[in-house]
Amino acid sequence: MKHTILRHSVLRVFFLFLTTLQFAQSNNDIIKEAQKLFEENYIFLDKAKETNAHLDALMKKDFFDEMSPIDFAKAVTIELQKVTKDKHLRFLASRNRSVSSVENSFTRILSRYRSPMLRGFQLFESNIGYVDLAFFGGSQEHFAKIDQVMNDMLTADAIIFDMRRNGGGSPRTVNYLCSYFFDENKLLNTIYSRFDDHTLEFSVVDVAGVKRPKVPVLILTSKATFSGAEDFSYTMQNWGRATVIGEVTGGGAHPTRYFPLSKGFGIDIPFAMSIHPITKTNWEGVGVQPDIKMPADNALEKAKELALTKAKTYKNLLFKPLREELAVIESKKSTNFDRTNLYKQLEILVQSKVLGERSINNLGYSYLQNNEPEVALAIFESNTVIFSDSANTWDSLAECYLRLDKKEKAIEYYQKTIKMDPDGVGENARTMIKKIKTM
Repeated sequence: MKHTILRHSVLRVFFLFLTTLQFAQSNNDIIKEAQKLFEENYIFLDKAKETNAHLDALMKKDFFDEMSPIDFAKAVTIELQKVTKDKHLRFLASRNRSVSSVENSFTRILSRYRSPMLRGFQLFESNIGYVDLAFFGGSQEHFAKIDQVMNDMLTADAIIFDMRRNGGGSPRTVNYLCSYFFDENKLLNTIYSRFDDHTLEFSVVDVAGVKRPKVPVLILTSKATFSGAEDFSYTMQNWGRATVIGEVTGGGAHPTRYFPLSKGFGIDIPFAMSIHPITKTNWEGVGVQPDIKMPADNALEKAKELALTKAKTYKNLLFKPLREELAVIESKKSTNFDRTNLYKQLEILVQSKVLGERSINNLGYSYLQNNEPEVALAIFESNTVIFSDSANTWDSLAECYLRLDKKEKAIEYYQKTIKMDPDGVGENARTMIKKIKTM
């Protein structure tokens, strides 16, 4: 029994010794921990040594003594950035681990309680798309969110991305969004890591949605645009795929890694840097320079104005080949010609999700109503090839043949319609066949 009591006493004293030792650590002791990690990991070794020398001089003057945890963290961060000018480099105060904060941290794990990456998106007048991103999340659900919004932007003839309140995030997610706007395989950006002396290359990747390699893109920036948001702006701008409008951005191009320190403190250390394949540099310390520099609050209205002009040009280029082919058909005033080129142009627009079965059908009816059944016939026939499983396309083709007074062909395709959809479009087809036979 005495041995048990003695053992417990020794353990209690040892625990008190450790606790006292931990809380006896001075602010300078914690800085020394950070200095070691800083010199081992910071992207620029020479700057790390210079910064550590600066901190040594301050510690000799007892500069960091008798500060509250928050004031201490702020003071160290200021001195770190004073030498490096690196806004990603931060010394962090200990976190309050109260019951409520533990509960909050639990709910933050669940995506339904986290702030969404996508603040909102909409289509303005004249098919101008607008997307407001809060950050670039790094999980699969964030990739899926980008796919969702890009699908909703398929009808947009120009897209505005609002990065004015975006603080950054995952380089891979940035690269994924960029990839929507390139159809060729090219190197978009690289990140060199001092940690493992390795360069990570970010090239155009496959996306789950439809790529938009020619749609005009405009990006809004502010002083608060930072890190990954700057990566997106800088990459798109320097590859000639976007016009940047607003303010010079924050200037943070160094990916960071968090390191815990004693007494709950920590330090974010930039261990890598972006190197763009065109500029051979990045936006660190200087920010992304807008193509149109103006106050951030006015950037959206300017972007809308510019987007209208760009969208008009885009639409003209998008539909120019189709218009030219339709003009050739109009000039012939005959149903006997090669429809191959027309079919190809329509198929390209369908694959790009610019046109669909209904829109092609509407295009055919517009020519039919303008008394140009030859052009309408070419459009309807192309639609039956592209959407061969749709009874509606065959019904429209039958109607066009009837307008051309080719009753046998009209009956043939009305019968095909009935076979494909007897209870739907087929009802109308039966009525039309009866009318034809009584003519």
